[in-house]
Amino acid sequence: MARKKQLDIDVGPLDSDLSEKDRSHYELVCSICHCEFDIGCEGGIEGYLGILPVALCPMCYAGLDEFFTQLHGCNDAEELD
Repeated sequence: MARKKQLDIDVGPLDSDLSEKDRSHYELVCSICHCEFDIGCEGGIEGYLGILPVALCPMCYAGLDEFFTQLHGCNDAEELD
């Protein structure tokens, strides 16, 4: 009987220490425009979509927020009344 090969797979960003408690100031690369940004100083957002690590710089995050706001009609005055 052949033995199964065991894979050594790391989940998450490979360049960051997941045990690090203070993650307020560190540089990330935007998943859309690939620019480097400091999430602590500039803002933006980072997290996971399922198991995929995602980071958005402030410009791309604001653009996607505006896109979804217009797509769903959240800024219509008729819906606010």
